[in-house]
Amino acid sequence: MRLPRRSFLRNVAVAAAGFTILPRHVLGRGFIPPSETLNHVIVGCGGISSMHSEPRMTGANRILAVCDVDAHHMQAKFDRVKSAGGGNPIMAKDFREVIGLPDADVVHVCTPPHWHGVIAAQAARAGKAVWSEKPLTRTIGEGLALRQVVQASKVPFRVNTWFRLNRTNYYGVGPAREIRRVVASGVLGGPLTVRLACVGGIAWKVNLWVGKPNLEPQAVPAHLDWDMYCGPSPLIPYHSHRAHGSFRGYWNFDQGGLGDMGQHFLDPVQYFLGKDNEFPIAVEADAPAQDPMACGVWKTVTLTYADGTRIILESELAERGEKPFIEGPNGKLFANMRSDKPELIRQAAEFPLPEYQEDDFDACAREKRPFGYGVNEAFHSSTLVNLAGLAVRLGRPLKFKPDGSGFIGDAQADRLHSPVLRGPWTL
Repeated sequence: MRLPRRSFLRNVAVAAAGFTILPRHVLGRGFIPPSETLNHVIVGCGGISSMHSEPRMTGANRILAVCDVDAHHMQAKFDRVKSAGGGNPIMAKDFREVIGLPDADVVHVCTPPHWHGVIAAQAARAGKAVWSEKPLTRTIGEGLALRQVVQASKVPFRVNTWFRLNRTNYYGVGPAREIRRVVASGVLGGPLTVRLACVGGIAWKVNLWVGKPNLEPQAVPAHLDWDMYCGPSPLIPYHSHRAHGSFRGYWNFDQGGLGDMGQHFLDPVQYFLGKDNEFPIAVEADAPAQDPMACGVWKTVTLTYADGTRIILESELAERGEKPFIEGPNGKLFANMRSDKPELIRQAAEFPLPEYQEDDFDACAREKRPFGYGVNEAFHSSTLVNLAGLAVRLGRPLKFKPDGSGFIGDAQADRLHSPVLRGPWTL
């Protein structure tokens, strides 16, 4: 294996007699010492990986390694990094070969969701900062285990969603901190109902991410390790529609549009409501019967907390038209921070804005300090996604235990809460 540049320089420094630390200006204008460079490992080289790799090919960042079970995807990423001047990254099919590299600082988990928990946990145990794609994990049980690992390791951690952070405008409703202030001020009363309907920037993509039932197995392409692609999920017959861009339509790997968009939409709502440490106790869905393997469409999902607060998800199949984003006994909040009672918004503005949240992950990784929202918040919002997915998949109301450990009186839901991972994979 090629020795990373930082290790090479360190070894030379130890061996050289009379070694002297040179000032930055002696090394040349714009030179960034290896000690200040963040080295990134990209695990999963599909389309979403570009969001992780493109900003980190120059300057104070470097792509140290790229990894994918599809040799074509991995080679394309390698070529892109090299042509952009990002270096000559190590290539590996197995993530275990690269996440523990001594020079690796950040591991980016850009795989389908069924791999998120295993890879993120192993990276955290190796002491690496972790930037994972959403949702946090494909199952609730994996989320519980990953939260424990990350909290024990104390590594910087984030999920790739940002709509709760500071001045970010939440899908046209308004700045995240201002929405949180309206709720925290109490001017709308309670309990509240939040409605995530398909208006503005919210779209659940239920017709896009649907699977195809009863597919005939196909020969696995020579450049793809299908066994490794399935990984900790059951090994199912290969078909091109079950892989890569359309994987979201299959329960083995994801949960349709809920898995794609759910944490983007729901993580900020959890923050707005002050529910970062609380789970809903009930969930029910209006959806047709689902195929055992292929995700289907759904109309609505309702998540209810112990205090009566509700989050209602409305897909493209629900009745359209402008609806309040948040509604309480005292008034309603619409897009662009409008209210049916404008005086309520003026009253809320008299309260202080909530605390600023750290939103520079590279700085957090470099300085080894927490990101603005961490694994606990990500676990809770991922659980909202997974609860919605289970209600759609099973087609019946579910009662969830307040500690997140499982369901009340539903053995099948409990099995899907914490399915056994296919060997040799564990968290």
